[in-house]
Amino acid sequence: MAVLRSSSIAALLLLALGVLLKSETSAYPIIIDVDEGDTKCFNFNVPEDDDAHMVFMVLPDEVDDAVEEWFNSQMHEMTSKGSAMFMKALPEVSKEIHNKIQGDEYNGRSNVYLKLTVPKRPVLRHQMFMWYAPIVVMNVVRAAQRGKKGVDEVPPSEYTCCFENKNSGDQQGVKVLFDVVLLSDEGSEDALETSIIKKEHLTPLEMNFQEGIKAANTILNEMKYMERREARMRHTAESTNAKIRFFSYVSVIVLLGVSFLQRTYLKSYFKKKKLM
Repeated sequence: MAVLRSSSIAALLLLALGVLLKSETSAYPIIIDVDEGDTKCFNFNVPEDDDAHMVFMVLPDEVDDAVEEWFNSQMHEMTSKGSAMFMKALPEVSKEIHNKIQGDEYNGRSNVYLKLTVPKRPVLRHQMFMWYAPIVVMNVVRAAQRGKKGVDEVPPSEYTCCFENKNSGDQQGVKVLFDVVLLSDEGSEDALETSIIKKEHLTPLEMNFQEGIKAANTILNEMKYMERREARMRHTAESTNAKIRFFSYVSVIVLLGVSFLQRTYLKSYFKKKKLM
């Protein structure tokens, strides 16, 4: 009995290890700020024999928090494997969210451009964003190999995406949401889960263990999202504090300057009146 119990525990541990190694943690999209007239670029590496989908979206810098949360969550569903919305079009915007978007912004021209490139190859995508409309690039590795008929042609592994904000003037900054979904040749996550987890011989304990892993991944995703949001809020607070501090210094300098001018004027006035 002890040997059987030890074997069962070992099998359970191996199963759990396999699940942890095979499962992928889906995170919320990355959000970056691009100021007017600025360009920000990021490099991505796609593992050999794999492919990837990329999804991008642009929101105004002064977007309402509820609007940002809605599009962020919808884009998360769009890039989550196993989701009913995986790599599909965004659902129709509700009236509540639509009312918080300025009418001239929704699906309007943002004057912000996406440029997706591969070293020593033609540009994969150069396109202007429309407000609140995602740009989806499917199978970037396959797209980069188009026109390359060589047998020994090695698919590229490094990709660069740049976001160029061509707006000018104040309050023209934007928020860029983007996410990369890696596709492995080993099979989809659903097929992997079916072949490893959902077998008839699994015990209730093992099923509960799998549910615990999913719950832990969900909590981890939420923690990462809150961490990124806290970083954005901290950046905003530090920027505001810097502006207030600068205004305080300017106020003190102006006050000292006015005091000096008043003193000089009164001194010259009293001298003219021969009171000094």
